[in-house]
Amino acid sequence: MIHILRDGQQFGPYSLEETNAFLADGSLLTSDQAWYEGAPEWIPLTEVPGVALLAQSVSSPVATGGVASGGNGKRKKLLIGITAGVVVLAGGAFAGMHFLGGGKESKKPVGTLANDEQGVGGSAENAPATGGAMTFSKVEGIFRKYRCMECHNSKESNKVEADLDFSFPTTTRAFTSPNQPGNPATAPLVLAITPGAGRPMPPNGPMISKGEVQQIMDWIAAGAKF
Repeated sequence: MIHILRDGQQFGPYSLEETNAFLADGSLLTSDQAWYEGAPEWIPLTEVPGVALLAQSVSSPVATGGVASGGNGKRKKLLIGITAGVVVLAGGAFAGMHFLGGGKESKKPVGTLANDEQGVGGSAENAPATGGAMTFSKVEGIFRKYRCMECHNSKESNKVEADLDFSFPTTTRAFTSPNQPGNPATAPLVLAITPGAGRPMPPNGPMISKGEVQQIMDWIAAGAKF
């Protein structure tokens, strides 16, 4: 499953067939970034294995006037014809998949965020952190997901464990300051949510996933700002 990043917004995930179909009809662009389970970071969509770029790569020189005039006029017409044929074939293939799937339509990237919670395998939560200011709002959802606020937010639960209170940013400094400068993995907060900790957090329920721990480390590396 392929996740798409455009202008700071995530879309998808889409199957390889859907991705190729959206590329063909212009819903996806060759300038979009992509990530899939196993990819080390966001990469250009054009570098995803199996992505078909024939339609857009062929139409590009025609649209930009890159084909020489004169003796190359026939070649230009041929390229246009090939482009149109590929678009038609891709559209037909997508329509066939839509029919066989019982009319279930995949979400296109236009105005569709991919921030819904999903399973760990291939989910957006494991994707690398994207652009924009890395503030607490980027990781707050993780702490709420694992119910950390029940013991570490006095304004909401009237509880404060270990003097860590997310409702008062000043109390987090001791927990987000790495023991080894420049190495967020050594911050007390990260050590507490990493498997093998003496007093692992959260104390009950599943541990925070590796991808989410990485997002928290990215937040700490950026200064643990609120």
